[in-house]
Amino acid sequence: MSDASASATAADPAIAERLDDYRESLFDLLRLPTVSATGEGMDAGADAVRDLLADHGLDARRIETDRYPLVYGERVAADPDAPTVLFYGHYDVQPAEHPGQWDSSPFEPTVRDGSVYCRGAGDNKGQFTTHAFALDALAAADAVPEVTVKLLVEGGEESGSLGLKAYLDGETGVDDPGADSDAPAAAAVRDADLIYVADGPQHRSGRPTLIYGNRGILTFQLELETANADLHSGNFGGPVPNAATELAEVVASFTEYGEGTDPDRGYPSGGDRVAVDGFHDGIELTDADRELVERLPNDADEVREELDLTHFATERDYYERLLLEPTVTVNGLDAGYQGEGSKTAIPRTATAKLDSRLVPGQDPDTVFERIEEHVAGVHPDVEVTKGTGFPPMKTPVGSPAAGPVIDALSAVWDAEPVELPVLGGSLPAAFFRRVDALSDVPVLVVPYANPDQGNHSPNEHLDLDCFENGIRTTAAFLERVAEADL
Repeated sequence: MSDASASATAADPAIAERLDDYRESLFDLLRLPTVSATGEGMDAGADAVRDLLADHGLDARRIETDRYPLVYGERVAADPDAPTVLFYGHYDVQPAEHPGQWDSSPFEPTVRDGSVYCRGAGDNKGQFTTHAFALDALAAADAVPEVTVKLLVEGGEESGSLGLKAYLDGETGVDDPGADSDAPAAAAVRDADLIYVADGPQHRSGRPTLIYGNRGILTFQLELETANADLHSGNFGGPVPNAATELAEVVASFTEYGEGTDPDRGYPSGGDRVAVDGFHDGIELTDADRELVERLPNDADEVREELDLTHFATERDYYERLLLEPTVTVNGLDAGYQGEGSKTAIPRTATAKLDSRLVPGQDPDTVFERIEEHVAGVHPDVEVTKGTGFPPMKTPVGSPAAGPVIDALSAVWDAEPVELPVLGGSLPAAFFRRVDALSDVPVLVVPYANPDQGNHSPNEHLDLDCFENGIRTTAAFLERVAEADL
């Protein structure tokens, strides 16, 4: 803790005294492999989250859904006019693939060089738990502000947030034992004045970060079958169609490039753009959004060096392309023989998995329709299958709700926060907007994890300083929002 931030919150002494206990509570939760993609550990994980919230001062319960349980906790202020803050997080994690690439067991929290390495450390267990620990520390300091605190933790963020969506939509199959049977959808959270999401990495500069929204996502798959068997490339090569070649042409058709090429490499360098008619319709970005991007540090050269990139796909500004424009990304290609040596065969099938990151104003369903139309125009035999998706979400830059967050970040981290119009990644935060009572409620993303957390990758880790400062930030924010006019 720096001297400049020593008095960031009245809870600081209690946080320092209880920090080891908070770490152990987090580590116990990290040991549970709550993998929504497979279902492993999900029921026990929901119980563990409920117990953690209850042990740290919240009235907590499970909410059952047709998918995985939500966990809800609250601490209601005595003053009925006090602001209500809803913290959102998720307890499910990505599979821990490629165990040989982990330097320690992916589900045994291991501390090295000031960081805890474990699947879920940063995404998202080490972030959402800070809210419960902050409330516990404020209570220990007899300094809980007049704020109603609600925490909704879902179990399916990494696989489409179907349970969260069902809860917010009030669909049949959602059982909330703490709610009146005649209550409207999402009764427990519909009175929120602000939705606060601690997820994702901070800006790569390491400065505290405030984000006003997130890009959406749409996943889809392309499949092509051109024959009833793989065929000998000598006996049939030439006149017989090749599924791999033809699907590659479809994949390549999604992108168009501007004029010019890199003279040293010959790569297109005028700037890439999605070449799907109607794909960009409806985009809503403001001058304020663009001004935030213009103020970001120009660290593209550092990115290129750190990642050993041979080139960028565009000559345009790094953050402009990353945050203000949608994408189509190839996630994987599968066709033909991939074993040792060679097999001179023409593959009869080919598959491609792709995603689109969407910016505010785009709708995943509409974008998928445009993609279907595009593929049909390029190759009518290619089958297009829709996967999961989240809509993009945006809170106006300069929202009054941002003030207490900026003040808390500045006080705790002793640095000016970086402000971004949207998170490059995707979150289900837009689903909250489906509830009429929450349609205009500010949603702010405030990542506590270090920029190199490696979420979704081997050796995912959370710096323990970030974990501590996350607890302090939530406590400082609650103190400040109690006095704010939202």
